[in-house]
Amino acid sequence: MGSPSPSRTTVSNPPSLPMLNAQHERLILELLPFKDAAKFKEWLNGELVQGSWAEFWRDLVTKARASCPEPDKSRTAEAAKNAINGRSVKFLVYHPDKTNWTVEDHHVRFIVTVIQDNMLKSMWSDSDWKKRAVEVCKAVFEVLCYLKASRYAVDAEAGGPPSYSR
Repeated sequence: MGSPSPSRTTVSNPPSLPMLNAQHERLILELLPFKDAAKFKEWLNGELVQGSWAEFWRDLVTKARASCPEPDKSRTAEAAKNAINGRSVKFLVYHPDKTNWTVEDHHVRFIVTVIQDNMLKSMWSDSDWKKRAVEVCKAVFEVLCYLKASRYAVDAEAGGPPSYSR
């Protein structure tokens, strides 16, 4: 497929895409509790997603020597659900030690932090979580897949986990 792509390790911030693919947007809107695309885009660009995305980008994408394999969606969603329900320190601590983390571990961390942060803002209720935990994890997995596929822009000033001082 043409010439090889440049190494990701030399890219500090991925290029921004101005719009979501309409089909992908519809898919995500069906999986997440948003009534319209504008609310979804506002959430996607908000600190409760962008902080976790910046961490994922910094700790996995920029350090990978080649493209990262996509972990199994069902297994990753189940691991995220178990991490949240079991209050796993590995994924829930503010600055975890990521030594020897797998690609799947980084995906689980993104899913767990996005869900936990958004549950604090009542995006999902405890009742939603109890009834649909795996589906919620799979929906956030799809959000991460979109961000990775689009190489969604990381705010250079964010560079880390979300700030709770605002």
